[in-house]
Parts: sequence; C-alpha cells; structure tokens
Amino acid sequence: MLSALKKYFGFDRFLDNQQQIVDSIMQGNDLCVVMPTGAGKSLCYQLPALMKNGYTIIVSPLISLMKDQVDQLRAKGIPTGCINSSIPLAEQQQCMSDIVMGKIKLLYVAPERFGAFSFRNLLEHCPPEMLVVDEAHCISQWGHDFRPSYLKIGEFAGQFKIRQICAFTATATPQVRKDIKTQLRRENMQLVVAGFKRPNLAFAVQQCSRQENKFEAIRKLLKKPAPTIIYSATRKNVEDIAAEFDCIAYHAGMSDDERKEAQDRFMNDPCPVLVATNAFGMGIDRKDVRRVIHYNIPGSLEAYYQEAGRAGRDGENSECILLFSYSDKFVHEFMIEMNNPPQDAVAELWGLLLRLASERKTLSLEISASDLANMLVKCKNDSMVSSSLAILEKNGFIERGYRTQNSGTIVFGGNLKMLAGQHCLEKTQRSRFISRMLKYYGDALANPISCTYAEMAGIAGLNVEQTKRVIRALNGDVLSWDAPFAGRSIEIIAPRRQVAEIDFKLLKEKYEFELSRLNEVIRYTNTSGCRQTFITDYFGEDTGSWQCGACDICSRDAFASVRKELSNAEKTTVHIILKAIDRFNGKLGAGKISAILGGSMRADIVEWNYDRSPAFGKLSFLKQNKIMQFMRRMESAGLIARTNSEYPCLELTAEGYACLKDISRIPPL
Repeated sequence: MLSALKKYFGFDRFLDNQQQIVDSIMQGNDLCVVMPTGAGKSLCYQLPALMKNGYTIIVSPLISLMKDQVDQLRAKGIPTGCINSSIPLAEQQQCMSDIVMGKIKLLYVAPERFGAFSFRNLLEHCPPEMLVVDEAHCISQWGHDFRPSYLKIGEFAGQFKIRQICAFTATATPQVRKDIKTQLRRENMQLVVAGFKRPNLAFAVQQCSRQENKFEAIRKLLKKPAPTIIYSATRKNVEDIAAEFDCIAYHAGMSDDERKEAQDRFMNDPCPVLVATNAFGMGIDRKDVRRVIHYNIPGSLEAYYQEAGRAGRDGENSECILLFSYSDKFVHEFMIEMNNPPQDAVAELWGLLLRLASERKTLSLEISASDLANMLVKCKNDSMVSSSLAILEKNGFIERGYRTQNSGTIVFGGNLKMLAGQHCLEKTQRSRFISRMLKYYGDALANPISCTYAEMAGIAGLNVEQTKRVIRALNGDVLSWDAPFAGRSIEIIAPRRQVAEIDFKLLKEKYEFELSRLNEVIRYTNTSGCRQTFITDYFGEDTGSWQCGACDICSRDAFASVRKELSNAEKTTVHIILKAIDRFNGKLGAGKISAILGGSMRADIVEWNYDRSPAFGKLSFLKQNKIMQFMRRMESAGLIARTNSEYPCLELTAEGYACLKDISRIPPL
C-alpha cells in the first residue's frame, strides 16, 4: 500500500484514518465512511481502486466536482474516465471502449447514467471491480440533499452483480447511515466515522432576541478584522446585512457574473467579509477563514457543521458563532411544512398538471413553480409546489428536465455568406461564435433552429457563460434568439395513476424527522456541555471524555478556576511547547503547532512537511485539544502572545524566553 501511495500520489505516509479504510477496502469489505471535507476521503477509495485488477465506478452528483477530480487525477497520469451529459457522445463511446480494453481504472459517472442503455450494456458485459458512491447522503430520504436518481444504485449493483460497494459522505447521522445501507442493499456494510473533532474551532452561541441585537453582535465581532463568512437564511437578510456592513453579498438570485465576481473578491481579498445564503460554499476552498457567523439557525446540525466547518481549514484557531433567536425556529418550522406538503396539496397539483396537459395536447409542460402556485389553492407558494413536484417525480408520476437541457430558438439574419467572410478570422469571441455556427449549420441558420446553450458552446469552442454573453450582445443585430424556458420542464409519464397510491405515511415520517433535526439544533444552543462534543456525538464519532477546550462553555469553565501549581511532568510539557514556538519563530499559530507536537498526520501538516520537524510528535501522548488548552493558559499567564501579523501566529514573550532558559521559572497556570 505504501509503495502504491508513493507511486500514484507521491506521499510517503497516510493521513489520519486513511490507512485503516484503504486496508479494509483492499480486503473486499463493503464500507460506509463518514469523514468531514478536507480529511482525505477521495484517496481512501482512489488508491485501492488503482491497486485492484479491474476498474472502479465512482458515482458523483455534481458535474463540476466530478470534473475537478478527473482533471486532478489525469494530471497525475492516472487513467481516469468520465461519462456525463456535458460530454459529447463520441467521447462517451470512446471512454466505454477504453474501459473494455482495460485502459481506464477510475470511471466517474452521474447517478442518472445507470438509466442509459449503452451504460447498462457496459455493466452487463464488463462489470466493475468496485462501486463507490460519493456524497452518499444523497441516497437517503433522511439526508439533507436527497436525489431520486441515487435510489436505484443498489438495484443496479445487484442486477449487474457488482461485488463490492463503498459509500462516502461528509455528513451522515446514524439514521442516514442506516438508510444508506438499506438503499444500497448492503445491510452488513462496515462503518467508519472519524475526523469530526476540530480542536482549532471555537464554537459559541449568542442569544439575540431581535435583529438590532444581531446587528450589534456582528458589529462587535467585525471590529477585529479577519476573513469572515456570515450565513443567513434568506436573500433579503443577505442584502440587508451587506448594506449595513458594506460587505460582499452572495445568493442564488444574483446573476452568474455577479456571483463569480463575489467569489473572486472573497478569494483574493486579504481580509474579506462575505454574507451569503447556503448557496455559497460548494467548491470554495479558502483555508484561512477565521470566522463563520450564522445570522439565523440552520435547519439541521449537518448543515451547520458543514457551513461552520469552512472556518480554519488551515488548522489555525478560528471561531464559529451562532446568533440565536427563538423566532428563527418558527421560520424553519414553516419552511419544513412547505417542504413536506399534505396529500390534498399534491393531489390538487396532479389534477392541474393533467388538465394543462389536456388543454395543451401534450404531456410535456414548460411552466414555472410560481405560475403553478398562482393556479392552486392548497399549495401555498412556490416552495410547496416544488416539493409536491419532487414527490410526484420520486413516485414515478412525472420526470423533470434540467435547465441546461432546455432548448431555445436561433435564426441568423442578412447575407450569411457575407457574414461568414466578415468573421472568418475569428479574432473575437463574437466572431468565433458567428463563424463556427455558420460552418456547422450552413444555410439552415436562415430559418429558426432549436438548440441548447451547451450545444452552441460546444460548436463555438466557448464555455456556456461566454456563449450567453455573446448571444446577448448579438441578439437583435446579427441574430434573433428566443431564449429557452428558464425552469425545469415537466414530463407526465403516468397520466392514469392516482395520488392515493403514494405512501404518505412515509412522507409524514420525513416531516417529523426534519422537525426532530431542527430540535437538535435548539438542543445544541441550550447545551451545558462542550459544544463540539455535542456535535461529534451527533455524528456518531466516539468522543469518550474528549472536550474541545475552546468553545464558549469550555472556555468559561476552564478560566473560572484559579491557576494551579504544575507538576514536573506538566512543566516539561510547557517547556516543550515553548521550545516549539521558539523554533517556528512566529510563523505558525496554535492550531498547527499543537498538531505538530501531537504527531497529527493531517493533510496540512504533511503537505508542508511539518512531520519532518524535530518537534513532530513530541507530545503525542496528549490529544491536540489538551495541548491547545496548555497554550491558552500559557497565553493567559503571559508566556506566549500573538504576533502583529495578519495571521494568528504565536511568539514567546520576554517571560516566555526566561522560562525556556530556566524551566523552574514556569509559573502556576
């Protein structure tokens, strides 16, 4: 395993928890792995896949994330393939041919691919050695990102006799893990839950009964400049907060260009403050976020830990503050009600869809959720309509298309031959678009042609956003463009079925489950124990007597007691810490120094070769949170201090230097 690790990834050693997972997979075990983002999950299945004889299928829900992983693996020279709707048919066919020839070891696919005849044919004649389900919480109706297309993965795995299945996710409660095993039809899957302890994060809850209290709390927190994300539940709140504090705004209602500009500012500003809905975060990898503030409570601890966990990815001390108002609970209860519509609301929507299909003489409808809501009584708003559509889709009444699949109509005006001659040099994006569209379609463009943005982007050699900008600029001049439907199309596939066939008892259980998750968040705000222990226990990681020592409750308890005389062993520990801080000469913070002293094989430690330092593992008999508790007391006693740099680095004070030279001078802590 170590030689393969070095050969394929260039690493000499595994990170924390990786080796036991790789070893178990190599033994042929079905495995459900729950590890937070950044803990090195991907390598846990990529390495054994490369060591096995056949190829491995990795199911991934997002094309963008799939592309990132494929690009990274190909850059390492690892034979990797990818099949999804964004890839031309010829490339898909070549990829499947390469698999049969044994030229590909890792194949990334979207879950919808299992429904394609050509892919099913591949599985029948050339089944994979292993199937990996990434973001596996999507398979569970109890997860926070349920995807109907994930439901059939277990059925297909059985049908095509796939021997080994491994599921990976960053957030899965015991109930979600149980459902993952059930849906994959692998009830005896082994379970690994690890990596949720983040001793560098200081969690806190501040009671704020009104908006003015929340604004005042934010104002106080922002007095100390630091890269900050503020999460809010609604777009309106995002805009209000951005206006009040003059910070970067980000939400799904903004244009693609506006969101990209916000992301770029956040990534490139030395000390940005960004306020966003939960639309922000996926694929954003700024490691030095020092503060995450939640303006509203999230609907679940899974969502909270994923968003708060974007702080301190570099291992240094960071804070996660939740501003709690009990009225937020009522907002979430309303949202849960909207997301879990009753039977009569679903029945009313189904009747409307059938009536519209009859009136328009087609089973394919292009109509928005808001337009449907305006025609209904029992579906109270767009959200309830969308949830009702999801129920109908899950139960096989309808199928919904994706916005990217919707076609618009384009027609070119004027003399096409003259136009082609004017733009043949393709000096600009506009010229390239005109020239290549004319080469591809020829004189047919004199009449309206139906096509998608993705198809035109492929023809022009531009990306989709560039294509949209070019079309906006040319529309009404060189060409006329009737844009595609902006929502998701609805295909009625079972017009004779009745809503009464749906199991609404199961849906009621889902409603009650979501309420219970919300109540766990309320329990978290009221806990009298370590906040991080509360969260790690929730995810099922065994914490034993571990406490973070950094949250508002641990800090209050720790510094409530008087300083005490240290034993000789404790003085030796303090001396080792002083020596390490001196060695790193004000260049590292408490998070990294404690991880180095504790012998952590975390990604950020190995990446910078800190595991080669003489200080590495000197305090491996202590947990990292205990080392950090020593540091906090040493800072309180004036032995160490923060540097004046923009990063939270540590240096010795004059008294600290004196204690370094003479261990007997170390005072009570």
